[in-house]
Formats: sequence, structure tokens, C-alpha cells
Amino acid sequence: MRTRRFAVMTLLVTVSLGSLCGAAAPAPAPKARQSVFEATLETQPQSTPELSTDEFKAFLAGRSGVVLDARPKLEFELAHIPGSISIQETGLLRIVQTLPTPTTAIVIYSDGPFSDLPKRHAEELRSMGYTNVSRYQLGLAVWRALGNTAETSLEGFRRIFHGNNAVFVDARSRAEYSAGTIPAAETVLAGEVSSARKDHRLQYYDHAMRIVVFGNSALEARTVAEEIARNAYPNSSFFSGTYQELKQAKFYSERKPSPFNLDGLTR
Repeated sequence: MRTRRFAVMTLLVTVSLGSLCGAAAPAPAPKARQSVFEATLETQPQSTPELSTDEFKAFLAGRSGVVLDARPKLEFELAHIPGSISIQETGLLRIVQTLPTPTTAIVIYSDGPFSDLPKRHAEELRSMGYTNVSRYQLGLAVWRALGNTAETSLEGFRRIFHGNNAVFVDARSRAEYSAGTIPAAETVLAGEVSSARKDHRLQYYDHAMRIVVFGNSALEARTVAEEIARNAYPNSSFFSGTYQELKQAKFYSERKPSPFNLDGLTR
């Protein structure tokens, strides 16, 4: 008993002397650092949960719910996160009528981190009885900045073409491109973006320039657009339809590319 009491007294004296001598307290264990893909904005109050970019990409890949774009209809047409539905174009009431149950997973996003539209629509959905609502609060701007591409509708493509302030990229085969394409379009196939950055196809364009990719299918165009986005061209998107749909819309005259566009390209 005396031994135990002595040990306790010794410990108390040691702690007291350490405090008097200014001994430093043990350093806290370092916190695990998050990557930018795991981060959320976390503005308060949090009425509905936020998804990180990694979580949002997993949600999209799982196709287990609905993604709603809260931006104006025109902005949606020009570029939106692939697979999302425009609230402004479709109408929130019409959208919810198509949902199977009030527990359907719903994610809402807007143009950037500080937009209040996702919170507003999320609260509206919760008041309507939908219980599984979350937000990708970082929005389209951060989505693109982190190397992801966007999708452009036919009407958005038409507007961009008439605006004459974008680069169009043809993802079809070189033979199809040579036979006729959108005026001034560049030819970039899957796997070629790195070399296109060094030659005449993409080298001279500002990295903030709008780039829209089209092909024989949305998947063909998306493959090249995603490669472009990962090569530091964040303002990229792909047409959601086919080249034949663009031709049928008749808002441009198909042209054969100039020899310069094909200069140095072997396939």
C-alpha cells in the first residue's frame, strides 16, 4: 500500500514540476489530410448533406438516383454534368412525379460553391416529403476544374456555334473527318490529346477557351472530351447526340477540312 501511495505521489510531483518548468504538453496527433476530391464546402447551417467530388462520381456511376441541375435553362443547354436533369426546363413538380418513391436518392448542384440554389431546392424537396436529398455544393465550376467534362445539348451546340467563340473537335475517324465536317473543326482522336496540345490542333488555344467535342456517338465524343479535360482544358464538353443529328439540324454547311488541318497527321 505504501509503495502504491509513493508511486502516485511521485507522479503528481513530476507533473507539477513539469508544469512549473514550462515543459511542453505532448503534441496532438496530426490529422489525416483530405485530397481535393474528398473535400466539401461545409457552409453552415447544413440542412441537407453535401457530397464530395469522389462521392458524387460514385453516385453517378451507380445510377441509383436522380441528379438535378438548378441553373437557368440556357446555362444547362450549354453545359451540364452528364446525366443531369434541368429543374428550370422540366419543372420540379413534373420531375418528382416520375420518381418511384419519396426515398429516391436525389442530388442537386448549381454553377459553383456559393450558389444558394441547391439549398433552396433541397429544402423544397424535403418539404414535399423527399427524405434522401443531398447536394454537390461545389457545382459545375469545381467539377470541371477537377478534370471532369460536361455535356452539351443540341440547342446549346447551336448557340455555341453561332456565338463563334469556341473550338469544335471532331472525334470521328480521319476518313470521316476528311470527307466533311463542321467548319473549322479540329480532328482529335482518342489517345491524341497530349500530342494535339503540342501541334497546330490545340497548341494555340487559351486553356480557358470553350471546346466542344462531337462524334458518331455521345460515348465517342465523351471519351475525347474527358481526355481534353484531364489535359487542363476545363471548359470542355461533348455533344450528347451524333454528328448525323447535327447535320440534320441544318444550322451550318458541312465543309471539307483544309490541308493544314490534316498536316502531319498519319491516321
